[in-house]
Amino acid sequence: MFRRIKVQILLVLAILVLLLISQVFLSRSIQTIFVDSLDLTQAAVAKVSIVRELERDVIDLQRNVLIYKDAASQTAVNRFNSLMQRSQNDLTRLEQLTSNEKNSEVYQDYISRMRAHLNDYNENFNSVIDGRTKRQSLYNTGLLVELETLFKDIMTQQSAPQKVQESLENAKYHIARAQNLLLQYLQTPEQQIVNPFQQQLLEAKVQISQQLNWNSEFQLAIDKLDKVEKDFLQLTQVTRGYLFLVNVVMAGSANEFLFLTRELNRLVTEKFIATNTEIKQTIDKTQLRSDLFSLIGIIIATATAIFLVTRIMVPINTITHIFQLLAAGKHVNVIPNLNRKDEIGQLAKAADVFHEKNKQTTALLEQSQLLNAQQEELNQQLVASYKEVEQATASKSMFLANMSHEIRTPMNGVIGMLELVLRTDLTKSQRDQLTKAAYSGQILMSLINDILDFSKIEAGKLDVESIEFSVESLFSNILANITTRAQEKNLNVRFEVNPNLPAKLCGDPLRIGQVLLNLCSNAVKFTRSGQVSLKIDFEHHQGTNFITLHIFVTDTGIGMSPEHVDKIFESFTQADGSTSRDYGGTGLGLTIVTQLVELMGGSVSVESKLDEGSTFKVDLALTMSEDTTKVISPIETHNAKLYYFTEGRNSLLNTDYIDKLALPYHHFPFIQLVNTLEKIKATDVVILDIDSKDALTTHQASIQQLAKQALNIGFITPTQPSTLPDQLLAKWPAKCLTHPFTPQHAASFIQGLFLTDETLSSNETLPIDNKQVNQFSGHILLVEDNNINQAVAGEMLKSLGLTFDLAEDGQQAVTKVINSPHYDLVLMDIQMPIMDGYTATKTLRQQGLNNLIICGLSANAMKQDYTNAKEAGMDDYIVKPLKLTALEDMLAKYLTKK
Repeated sequence: MFRRIKVQILLVLAILVLLLISQVFLSRSIQTIFVDSLDLTQAAVAKVSIVRELERDVIDLQRNVLIYKDAASQTAVNRFNSLMQRSQNDLTRLEQLTSNEKNSEVYQDYISRMRAHLNDYNENFNSVIDGRTKRQSLYNTGLLVELETLFKDIMTQQSAPQKVQESLENAKYHIARAQNLLLQYLQTPEQQIVNPFQQQLLEAKVQISQQLNWNSEFQLAIDKLDKVEKDFLQLTQVTRGYLFLVNVVMAGSANEFLFLTRELNRLVTEKFIATNTEIKQTIDKTQLRSDLFSLIGIIIATATAIFLVTRIMVPINTITHIFQLLAAGKHVNVIPNLNRKDEIGQLAKAADVFHEKNKQTTALLEQSQLLNAQQEELNQQLVASYKEVEQATASKSMFLANMSHEIRTPMNGVIGMLELVLRTDLTKSQRDQLTKAAYSGQILMSLINDILDFSKIEAGKLDVESIEFSVESLFSNILANITTRAQEKNLNVRFEVNPNLPAKLCGDPLRIGQVLLNLCSNAVKFTRSGQVSLKIDFEHHQGTNFITLHIFVTDTGIGMSPEHVDKIFESFTQADGSTSRDYGGTGLGLTIVTQLVELMGGSVSVESKLDEGSTFKVDLALTMSEDTTKVISPIETHNAKLYYFTEGRNSLLNTDYIDKLALPYHHFPFIQLVNTLEKIKATDVVILDIDSKDALTTHQASIQQLAKQALNIGFITPTQPSTLPDQLLAKWPAKCLTHPFTPQHAASFIQGLFLTDETLSSNETLPIDNKQVNQFSGHILLVEDNNINQAVAGEMLKSLGLTFDLAEDGQQAVTKVINSPHYDLVLMDIQMPIMDGYTATKTLRQQGLNNLIICGLSANAMKQDYTNAKEAGMDDYIVKPLKLTALEDMLAKYLTKK
């Protein structure tokens, strides 16, 4: 067992560890001794310091007593009390420090005696204060007052004989001398002043007594002189009393206390010297043990190092060198240590085996080199194939982009012509047919836009911008598009928004609208019956101007299995093959949604159950505008109330909207309508949920009663049945709000009910052919190579009251402008033969025509296209298919209206 190197090393390590542990314990013992010694030293120093401080404090106490004796200063009293309290605290600390000493009873005896002297000293000082106070009281309220009144009592009269007057004056003289002696005694309380004071009083009595025969009232002055003498003797007794306490008793207590402090100081100093001697001896012994352990450790460490070098390191270095030679393919004659029974011997045997395998490896190396050459050739072929794939991908993206452009160009003519025709006088049948054709054209344009966006995303050329936009406008456009598609399948559409959402946000409204349109279009496409719901919520990140917009699109359609959910966001993929055949589509919608959301820093997820429907959730990070207006703001009702009646809990109007409008309202079930009729005033507003024709029939009588009261009545109806609003408005003079509607639509609807004047209901819209367009003054140069697009743009310009000339390429446009530069604006197509729009614009700018307004026309809608147009010198840019409203908005910037 002990032949194994592992066991030998473990044994050596165990010895070293044991030695190290012993050294640790020894070090901790030394450290403990040092700390204890340091504590003893600090305690001794503290005791010496306290004793010396007691000596100083007693001397200060004596000084303050003498100060008070002479001046009766309150500061001396306060200082005395402070010093006395500090001395008591010092004695307590000293008592605690010496409680664990070997001769603690000696220390405690000294401390007890010192505490007793301090208490006596304190009591005597209080007696001094009482005596000093009493002496002052005797002087101020007794002697001083009595001596002053004596002068009044022995006042002489003008009618008195001369001898009487002389005697009384002599009495006053002796009283004044006595008063001076009293003041001297107060300043210097000496006993030899007492007899002269009494003699002066006696002389004053003799002088006054001689005049009693003349005036018996002078006996009162003699009585007061007796009272003064008595009070003076009492004052001297009080003074001698507290002076005795100060000069004898308290001085003796102080001297005794100082003697005790010197004795205690001697004991503490002797203990301190003994402690230092003991500590030094202990440290010397500990140092000796430490040196012995260190010597043993050095010997064992040296022996261990010799053992490791001779038994392990040298053999391992030798074996390592052999392995290096074998690894380099060199020949080895002898492998040492093959006969050892430990791990070194096992390494030597492994080297021997490696030596044998090395011979086999050399044979395999030549074969491996041949295989490597073949692998390198395959890698080169793989790189070439990868380049071909990249070129094919780029070609595909370029092809899709070019194809989408080529398709959008004729579509511009088709959609533009349809729009122009729809603005003419048509029969109902013709308008219906052309409207369907225009709607089909819009669907085709949506498909083309999806293809173009997909090609942009794959090519990495799709940019996302951040601008301020109105959420109301965004929601209105989405609902207008989705409602038309949902009505074709008789689906209900619900739309709800958190009423605290800001009315304006910063982001890319075009891409957000595209995401919403794709998700809602998918929901309508894959829902045979039921409802499509769009819910908008948000989360404000406190302390920032960022919010997270939460979008939920829920349908009651076919749903998806977990397998379909995993691949639904892949390109050209729908739920399955059969779904693709039943519902059509390219399979690009959700792929584009995912990529657009990721470009905007958001995320998209889906929850779905087969045959139960799906819910798509989109989270987008947006920035709030400086405008803090919400999508719904409070309205004024002039003390009128709103009564809202619904069927059950599922109301058609979100009550959060009403709360945000800050309206006083009551929400009742329909069954309470009859009982509430009497409470409703003429100025109040009543809103009723009518979710079906059956509900209309059920509550018709109650509604009729409301109408008789001439109340302001409003109806909320679902999307289906679509004829329900017409039936309601045909029966009663009310207003109707039909799903889906935006928060602003709901607010305007409710506010309209509170207004007294007649306003349009939220369902009333103007037909497109009756819409009036602005008329402008000006002459336009239309540069377009496609005949259909020439006709479309020309008709639009005529409808706007403008005249125009045509140019079929950029060269013609340059020639016409230079030869007759009287055009107010140039509509310049981009892709044309001979000379394109960019080159033509640059040429005109180089000719000095910098004030000429040039607007680009193109089917390309990338951000780079707008940048290229700006760099070429164009003032504006319009994307095909050309819309009359877009053209009208652009012309309004540069031309004057008629």
